[in-house]
Amino acid sequence: MTPRPGGITTPSAAIDLTPPDGHGPARKAAWGLAPAPCTQHEQQLVDLDTGESRVEREGNGAVANPGGAELLYWPDTCTGIGDYVLRALPNTRVGLLRADAPRTAEACKAAAGTGFAALPLSEGRDTKERGFTVGAAVCAVTADGAVAMALIDHMSGGATTDVSVSGNLYVWPQASNQGLVP
Repeated sequence: MTPRPGGITTPSAAIDLTPPDGHGPARKAAWGLAPAPCTQHEQQLVDLDTGESRVEREGNGAVANPGGAELLYWPDTCTGIGDYVLRALPNTRVGLLRADAPRTAEACKAAAGTGFAALPLSEGRDTKERGFTVGAAVCAVTADGAVAMALIDHMSGGATTDVSVSGNLYVWPQASNQGLVP
């Protein structure tokens, strides 16, 4: 474990950047979840091809136009105590790569096929049991055919506050989407 500012620790596990068959070299970016107060009636969508997020008017967990996003972080309740829930959007291939799994594109691609149901991140016991912890990764095979590994490098918040998450994002684009022959 490597100490980080603020007492957060992240595993020092190496990431194998070898592209899976039919994919190009990894691109590195950052990603994150940063909830607004629920009274702002916003939900956050995250596109794992780029790590970019956008907000739209809260729709009680429904999204009018996903626009290529794979993840949705929305306020399920507005009690002021851990309101936000994270889930994969419908018709996406998203899953969780546990912290003890190999950090490879192939392992991430396999994990993406396992599904990612709604998870209230402020409920620490549930997040820990499901493996959403520092050192794990959210994995996806995106609509563009890329393999994306969104590392969970930092989490803050908890039982009485909404959780923020951030980390590095590695994306292996599909070879045909970058002008390469698979």
